[in-house]
Amino acid sequence: MSIKSFLILTAASITLIACQSKTYQIKGTAEDVADGDTLFLTTDLQQGIPRDTILVKDGKFEFSGETDSTYFCLIYSKSDETITTPLFVEPGTIKVLISKTPGASRVGGTYINDEWQRMNDSTMMIGKEINKIAEKLYADDKATQAEQEKAMGQIEQLNKRFSNIVVAATERNIQNELGYFLLTMYPEEIIPNNDRLRLIKMMSQEMQQREPIKQMIQLIGNVAKTEEGAIIEDFSMNTITGAPLNVMSEVKKNRITILDFWASWCGPCREEMPLMLDIYKTYKDKGLGIVGISLDEDDTAWKKATEQLGIPWPQMSDLKGWENIAAQTFNITSIPHTIVLDQNGKILRRGLRGEQLQQFVAEQLK
Repeated sequence: MSIKSFLILTAASITLIACQSKTYQIKGTAEDVADGDTLFLTTDLQQGIPRDTILVKDGKFEFSGETDSTYFCLIYSKSDETITTPLFVEPGTIKVLISKTPGASRVGGTYINDEWQRMNDSTMMIGKEINKIAEKLYADDKATQAEQEKAMGQIEQLNKRFSNIVVAATERNIQNELGYFLLTMYPEEIIPNNDRLRLIKMMSQEMQQREPIKQMIQLIGNVAKTEEGAIIEDFSMNTITGAPLNVMSEVKKNRITILDFWASWCGPCREEMPLMLDIYKTYKDKGLGIVGISLDEDDTAWKKATEQLGIPWPQMSDLKGWENIAAQTFNITSIPHTIVLDQNGKILRRGLRGEQLQQFVAEQLK
């Protein structure tokens, strides 16, 4: 994963715990930067609005100041976007090498920056290995299925190593601001929720009370309630006729029920509807039910699409779009999305589409 990708994952700078000494000094070497050029230091990771400017002289630059906290920032060149280096401002002497060569920039000199660089060295090596395998795979049009599966297996193992390195670095630094930063920066795909909860318990009470951590705990709790194997809680919304419908009243009628999240404005949803109709017609007499949950806001568009597509199963919506209460409960971030339930409301599978959904239904109702 690139440094730029890392930066997209966090919405703002992180201002952190007070330190005993306030003085910091950044001493840097700037490759590929002309004398007299200006570098910018920013904590605005969205728009890059400069916080300070740094002048390069004889390939070197220095900058100093005082800080009551540790915070993540970026040094960059406005004239060349490939010249960027992320670092943590903290008391002490921070050594920086800025280079436009990918992976060549470095930071160190203080504990957190040394740890940050240590982790990045390891993850960048794995990233290069993944890119090498992927490039070879995509360049080989004649690769057999076995060769493709082998390559994907190698990539999967490398992704696991990447995740393990990040989790280990977070755990190693969970009592300082780097651990907090990593935990709040990386998604569940890198730091799984079970590790996330374990790491939160290792944090100081002060860190645990920070709003991003409290929100994380709440989100993880919501996700656990809607994972495969969980029993859903009953909910109610209006049907197209305006009458309220409890979802469990439909679920209990069938051996299995598909919750189909869709919307009239969703092209892929409409494209897949003929297959959904096929599945329904084939298996409705064997115990299949479907409940459509629309993420529409326009009542008329919802009704018109349902009629045009010939959807025969019950439809529900609160006409709140992406704020739909069921979509929020089940953490739906894209549609179409299906959730297959048994007669008791247990989630059997999530996210199946097309032939995979058809095959799963066939297996359950054979």
